[in-house]
Amino acid sequence: MRLYVDTADADALTGAQATGYVFGVTTNPTLLRAARLTRADLPALVARAVGAGLQEIHLQVLADNLEGMLSDARALHALDPAHVVVKIPATATGFRAASIVAHEGLRLTITAVYAVRQVVLAEAVGAGYAAVYFGRLRDAGHDATALLRGMMETIRAQHLTMQLLVASVRSADDIETLAQLGVPAVTLPPPILLALPEHAGTAQAVQSFHDDGVYL
Repeated sequence: MRLYVDTADADALTGAQATGYVFGVTTNPTLLRAARLTRADLPALVARAVGAGLQEIHLQVLADNLEGMLSDARALHALDPAHVVVKIPATATGFRAASIVAHEGLRLTITAVYAVRQVVLAEAVGAGYAAVYFGRLRDAGHDATALLRGMMETIRAQHLTMQLLVASVRSADDIETLAQLGVPAVTLPPPILLALPEHAGTAQAVQSFHDDGVYL
């Protein structure tokens, strides 16, 4: 399972990379606004992420019409073609835009995926990832675990090359559920990501080692 940090805060993504177990960073317009960033700040954010050693930076288009999505996607890709993955929402216009820029060689994530059929469409337009909102699915009253299981079964049954990237994860325990389902990629907010190594049993064992070690 690849782990990503879900943030637009430059210090947070640098701290996440320092853990040694983070592959990349995901962002969206909401996270950019929370970090008080604008379009003009994206080149510096990408440079910071690449400089920190992160392998992928997922950046989302801001437009909601076809021409705007195409323009945004190409501009985001141009920031760093080797590291940027462009996020496009799973709308009819989004799928159309994705199919066009995928043929231009852009790496893509179809985001805000809520149904198995959208996973199939993400593969059809050439996306590398489909971003599924685990917590939001539960908030909407869905059995998020069952839906993700169905998505994973579809990927295997249809021999899809696209991968699920699960977002909106609310607890460290959710990671264990997602891992058991075979989910290949998860993005986490910094507090949850940094808390993953923590376990009361581990802390107790380490304290015992420390206590005994002073006699050696």
